[in-house]
Amino acid sequence: MNNFIVYISTDNNRKHFKIGLSSNIFSTVMELQQSNNFIFNQGPSLNRIIYTESFTNSETANKRISELQHFTTMQVERLIRKYNPNWNNLFPQQHQTFTKRDSNHAA
Repeated sequence: MNNFIVYISTDNNRKHFKIGLSSNIFSTVMELQQSNNFIFNQGPSLNRIIYTESFTNSETANKRISELQHFTTMQVERLIRKYNPNWNNLFPQQHQTFTKRDSNHAA
């Protein structure tokens, strides 16, 4: 069974929003955080996921995205504050962990 996650991301100033869909939220989080590392980043850096909803099928998730995209800024802010009053990043900085290779074995 697939999980479809509808998410809202924002920049550090909470000025811009992006509504998106992901079937793998952790890879989406990594992409958002890595996109912030580019030198010539155009537009706002939407690197914080502050709201998520989970759906079991893509049709329902796409309907919800369509609904959210028609919300005014005030409606989006109200929705976020209802479930995340402090606008905390739901997925803080993810650090990649690398396993140490044993020097006795060839690569």
